[in-house]
Amino acid sequence: MMRSHRTLSASTTVGLLVAVSVALCLVTVMKSQGQQDLSTRVMTSMASKTRISNHNNNRINTKTSTFSSLLSPIRNGARKHCNAVINAMPALELESQHPDPSPGLGGRHQQTKVIATVGKASKSREMINELWQRGADLFRIPMCYSSYDDLRQASEHIRATEAEHDTTIGILMDLQGPKLRIGQFEEGSINLEDGDVFTLDLNEQPGDKSRVNFPYAKVFPMIAPGTILPLGGGRVTAKVISSSLDSTSLQVIRGGTLNANDRVNVPRVSLPYRALTEQDVKDIEFGLEMGVDWIALSCVRTKEDVMEAKRLVGMEAFIMAKIETEVDPDELTEIIRAADAVMVARGDLGVDTNVESVPPMQKDIIAKCKKMGTPVVVSTQMLDSMINTPTPTRAEASDVANAIYDGADALMLSAETSSGAYPLEALDVMEDIIKAVETSPEYRTMMDSDLKRPEPNEGYAIVTAARQIARDLNAKAIVCFSSYGRIPRQVSRERTTQPVLTMSEDVRTARMLNLVWGVYPMHVPTLSYEKFSFDEVLEKAKETAKEHGLATEGDHIVVVASKPGEEEVAGSNIMQIVKL
Repeated sequence: MMRSHRTLSASTTVGLLVAVSVALCLVTVMKSQGQQDLSTRVMTSMASKTRISNHNNNRINTKTSTFSSLLSPIRNGARKHCNAVINAMPALELESQHPDPSPGLGGRHQQTKVIATVGKASKSREMINELWQRGADLFRIPMCYSSYDDLRQASEHIRATEAEHDTTIGILMDLQGPKLRIGQFEEGSINLEDGDVFTLDLNEQPGDKSRVNFPYAKVFPMIAPGTILPLGGGRVTAKVISSSLDSTSLQVIRGGTLNANDRVNVPRVSLPYRALTEQDVKDIEFGLEMGVDWIALSCVRTKEDVMEAKRLVGMEAFIMAKIETEVDPDELTEIIRAADAVMVARGDLGVDTNVESVPPMQKDIIAKCKKMGTPVVVSTQMLDSMINTPTPTRAEASDVANAIYDGADALMLSAETSSGAYPLEALDVMEDIIKAVETSPEYRTMMDSDLKRPEPNEGYAIVTAARQIARDLNAKAIVCFSSYGRIPRQVSRERTTQPVLTMSEDVRTARMLNLVWGVYPMHVPTLSYEKFSFDEVLEKAKETAKEHGLATEGDHIVVVASKPGEEEVAGSNIMQIVKL
């Protein structure tokens, strides 16, 4: 006989008692470990599951007072049971939402990579370790806000995390470039209001609400009266009243906060400075001493900007070209071809051009990079509201998802992790969005339909065949052996459904490949390109695939490599199907 809907059936009551008892046990343990926020999620989750499991038997509609009265008699008993369970168990360790990754793949299964920026909110050893465990593949160190001591300390912490987890982690040093930046303020920052008159000058003294140092004498004659200047990335907008040889007077149109070292944009003016400044050269020299893997070159406008940086760096690091200004389409193609990677720096790009131009430019750059097999990063304001709030806006979530659907290799968190109040939460949200997109049916359809054929060559022909064979055989992984990273980048270009496990004898190559879509790099010093043995590569490929749970006995993997004596520049020249 059915009881009143205002009462609980026996089975429902038992279910609730069990759920609450177990939940209380977990809460007790969690509190002892300082995990109160996690315990709340567990309680909510368990109560939800209990309601669902009993829904077909009874619809529960009880008052809060009724539920409280039910809980009251069992609290003491629940605690006793909880203590008994805990005492009977070996040291109980609760799994967090992001368990400690295993070596090699690092517990990672996402194909789109994440770059986290290091700053005051994330520069400690503990925070860098936690960010990596939660999914950060590379760490960016912006030189416009970092001292050499900051770079040294961050590099040491990253390498310590790398050693602790027996993995490889990439370090991206982001150069200041020839960006026009104001000097220091007496109080660190100022607040300008609409209508204020403000002056940029050559005076090296700290600034105030009336003026600030702007050490670019060559620029003053190029700023015409009436020009609209965005300051601080667009937080403040001012109109030029007058310019002389040593100063420019502005009237504030839209007020806001200006910080020391904020940028001044002069839209659509070709500045008389190279992409690589004297300060950048010094920073590169120190960065190479610290073992950085990627160097982001700011304000790239020509292929020669990239080549100049490459000549300086040699084989010690890889060059990422930041597209921050409008570039001629033909020159853009050459930049993408010359660079090791490209960054769509949307903040400066939107200020230098206009906001509505950024989305089509982003899609165009990503499409060109994918076609040429050049890794591409989307950056700036991905989850900007999470600097101050623990959750993003729905528009930000859609923005991140669209960059993933477009096929970006990596997404970058800037102030969200460097100076924001919720760096870990921002990374969690980014990872959750990536997982949601990459498991959606539309994602695979878009990856396949967007695939553009490269110019025919032997290397890409083998890679294309490897992709198709892996799909036809339902292979569990494509395994590459590469000294310089060209082969896995070619495989990544194909946007395979299988993980691209890459073994390299060169630790710099392995670290660099953390940026590349779908590639899981491993440093294997026992393999030697100079003493190449394909049999040895095959055995190591099988061993590694098994070790990291990618394949088991009877599964297929596809192995791709380049024989010594051949030009790996042309790509892979050997492939074999392996059954474990």
